[in-house]
Formats: sequence, structure tokens, C-alpha cells
Amino acid sequence: MTETTLDFLYRLKDAVNSLNLEFPLIIGQLSTSDSISLHALPGGRNIDFCYDGTKDKQLPYEFSIKTKSQEKAMNDLTVISEFLEDLTELPSRNDSYLFDSIIISNEPFFVGRDEQGFFFYSLNLQALINVK
Repeated sequence: MTETTLDFLYRLKDAVNSLNLEFPLIIGQLSTSDSISLHALPGGRNIDFCYDGTKDKQLPYEFSIKTKSQEKAMNDLTVISEFLEDLTELPSRNDSYLFDSIIISNEPFFVGRDEQGFFFYSLNLQALINVK
């Protein structure tokens, strides 16, 4: 049996990049300059096991932004949040999942500021998907 890699994170990245924000979204760590990143968080859970061998899962993800403008950080994360709340389709390219919905866990929030003057903000969400 060949195992297919879950491509949800990459499809979510593509969807958010379609918003044409000032900084393109990257997966993983924030860069050394202004940037927005997306990464999976620990946790997640199986909601249901289906007879066909698939699983309904609830998986946590986080958007992080690093910028010297607090207003920019809040605006971009609010745009992302509103876009994701209305998202009804996010198809897999390799048929590794079926999209159900996204739940925004919290409003964008301040994380901190570094000595170079960059502000850090985050937005957390829960993705509900059926994994094959």
C-alpha cells in the first residue's frame, strides 16, 4: 500500500497566497525580515473513524506574522481570518483529504516584540478534514 502525503498545509498556503498580501505566506519559520508563516501545532485529534478506513480529524494550525507595523500585522491576520471563516472548498491535489471546514480558534493576538523592533502576532485555527 502506498501512503499519500497529506497536502492540506500546502493547499491552505496556496489559498491564503491568493489574497495577494504584501508578504507571501511561507510554511515553517518566519524569515529574518517582514514575513507571514503557517505551521502545524501539536495536538489534533480524531473525531470519528469511518467504516471505509478514513478518519475525521481536527487539526490545529497557526499563522504568525513578523513586521515592524502593528497595524499591518492586525490587518493581514484579520483579512486571513475573515477569508478562512468563509472558505467552503479547499480540494486536495493528491486526494489525501476531504475538506470540511475551518474554525478560527481566536482573534489575532500579540505575541511579542524583539530588540530589532519587529512585532509578532498570531492567529490560531482548527481544520476539520477527513483523512484517507
